[in-house]
Amino acid sequence: MPPSVLILGGGYGGAWTARHLPVDIKATIVSDQNFLLFTPMLAEVAAGDVDPRHIATPIRQLAPRAGFVQGSIESIDLANRSVVVRPGFGLDSRTLTGDVLVLALGGVPATFGVPGVEQFAISFKTIGDALRIRNRVLGLLESSAGQTDPHLTSVAVVGAGYSGCEVAASVADFMRAAHHRYFRDAPAPSMTLVDAVDRVAPGLSRRLSQAADRALGKRGVKLELGRRVAAVDPKGITLEDGSTVDAATVIWAAGSRSHPLVADLNLPMEKGRLVVDRQMRAAPNVFALGDAALVPSGESGFSSQTAQFALRQGAWLGKNLTRIVAGEEVPRFEYKTLGELVSLGHRNAVGMIMGIPAAGFLGWFLWRSYYLLRLPGVMRKARVALDWTLDLVFGPDIAWLPTSDLGPDV
Repeated sequence: MPPSVLILGGGYGGAWTARHLPVDIKATIVSDQNFLLFTPMLAEVAAGDVDPRHIATPIRQLAPRAGFVQGSIESIDLANRSVVVRPGFGLDSRTLTGDVLVLALGGVPATFGVPGVEQFAISFKTIGDALRIRNRVLGLLESSAGQTDPHLTSVAVVGAGYSGCEVAASVADFMRAAHHRYFRDAPAPSMTLVDAVDRVAPGLSRRLSQAADRALGKRGVKLELGRRVAAVDPKGITLEDGSTVDAATVIWAAGSRSHPLVADLNLPMEKGRLVVDRQMRAAPNVFALGDAALVPSGESGFSSQTAQFALRQGAWLGKNLTRIVAGEEVPRFEYKTLGELVSLGHRNAVGMIMGIPAAGFLGWFLWRSYYLLRLPGVMRKARVALDWTLDLVFGPDIAWLPTSDLGPDV
């Protein structure tokens, strides 16, 4: 009998593993969300450029042959390859088992033990986070109309990596456009990008990092680099040298760590991720990929914690899993990135595509073209393209939807 496969996590790694399994394999995906989030466009949701539903694809649609169970994972039993899932709504927990276990749980925001982050900062990881950021900055713009205190419209982003740069640029563009058109009686908004690194987007070459620096500067984003965050409070950020950054809204985009359930498995870990072999095996009949695993790639080195690597890992594992379990030899996973692009607000992006640097309008055009093609489903591609077209023609939409709280009081 073909092995049954239990996949924990419905992100790129888990969904693409299920999509590429042979048709005779019984697979079940377990996730606390019933959709895959297209994270490269999350900053555009925070800025109101893209409808949130248009970057969320139902897992049942992505992997129609796999079963799906929505719920929170309470515990994992590696020896029996089983998992206890709590479905919510007061329903009883249930135990699911499989012959093969695939760990694709992804990561959670890393606070690095900084006091006040969980209480006073908004993480930038989920659709809920993006909507919370948008609702909050709009609510503060409305509340500050007729006021003189610039604190209300001050925003700080912690983390100068790709996500931090993107959300800082997008939200700065959005706030500036909304202020100019609708909130001229409110204090001018400000945006500060903070990180312990000495340059923005350190994953790029120094030349492209400098181009990103200039693009952020043109958007009025102030940079506070080379100094570590010591604490976050209702007034903003305190840096390790004792200086402060005034901010009524603090967005935490300073990286991620492995899901807590992964750390509790008593399996070997390195750099905060599960150690796996070149076949993504963490233990007998237990596989791991994506942000949860340190996956070897190529002759040396390891896969980056990005969507493009997780997607390729999932496709590779889905195609080869049954052969690996049967003890057959399979080609090792190898993937070399096609490039990396960082969106820096309207009509600007920087990055590298197949070894060729791109910046400015060309980088922005390539960013939108590439990610539109990678977005799952023709319907969502069409909807995002329409969102972008309308955004070019019309001004910012300032209707905020009170679907969540607006974060801590100021």
